[in-house]
Amino acid sequence: MSIDHDRRFKVLLHEFFDEFLEAFFPKIYQALDLSEKKFLSEELFADMVEGDKKRADVIAETKLKSKKDVILIVHLEAQNYYQDDFSERMYIYYSMIYLKFRKPVLPIAIFSYDGVRDEPDEFVIKVPHLMVVSTFHFLKLELSRMSWRKFMNSNNPAAAALMSKMNYSKKERVQVRLAFIRQMITMHLGEARESMINGFFETYLQLEKEEVDQLMDQAKKLPEEIREEVLKWPNSFYDRGKKEGIEQGIEQGIEQGIEQGERKAKEQFARKLLQKGMRHAEISELTGLSDKEIIKLEDHNG
Repeated sequence: MSIDHDRRFKVLLHEFFDEFLEAFFPKIYQALDLSEKKFLSEELFADMVEGDKKRADVIAETKLKSKKDVILIVHLEAQNYYQDDFSERMYIYYSMIYLKFRKPVLPIAIFSYDGVRDEPDEFVIKVPHLMVVSTFHFLKLELSRMSWRKFMNSNNPAAAALMSKMNYSKKERVQVRLAFIRQMITMHLGEARESMINGFFETYLQLEKEEVDQLMDQAKKLPEEIREEVLKWPNSFYDRGKKEGIEQGIEQGIEQGIEQGERKAKEQFARKLLQKGMRHAEISELTGLSDKEIIKLEDHNG
């Protein structure tokens, strides 16, 4: 069964968005007032040339500490092959979202594939042999280029989960898992959030039986105050079916909440378009709502 990378990352970012920024973009985190944060509907935009659909994975509207509005878009790139037009697509996401909301937009790209590549973080528009018209920059997070050791002692659930996608050797797999468990023990996230984070981590770093035995041997050498807590975690490897069922249920619950929030955002946007006198067909194309749903909103507006 193929892994739905988009869904895994989207659930993680919606649940731990603040922590994600704090761990990987601390300057931005410090500049934001995230108490004002709200997630916007995932937007689909038609490419005028290719007729394709483009989407940003997470869109969050919040405020700077100066109280000015700002929109953050976080796009996940999980493809293992190089794409020449990726930076151009980031520019399209940025442009379309800015044109819609007319607010400052901060774009972030997460590269989560295996293997190390130096991805571009800009898109240059120029007239050949004449001049550069503009240069668009975006922030990037290349997980496979990051050392897991930098985050092994952090107290951040997003960083703990994403260690599973960072740069480590085959011999380090047990150490990475042990570092993850020790972090989870100290963070006290509660059973539901722990299960969701553990499910994400095991999607990308699932130990074999021999590695579990190594982990348990290493755990026995830990200080007594955390030894027993660590030893409890590997038991899930021998009861994986039950554990996965719990984790799947938690993720489905979170995803359902995300979808409900997105629908509410779509309806709010549709109401604004109705007030501007836009035709039902155009509203349907922009929001994905049916004509019947738009008529219902129009009746309530009236």
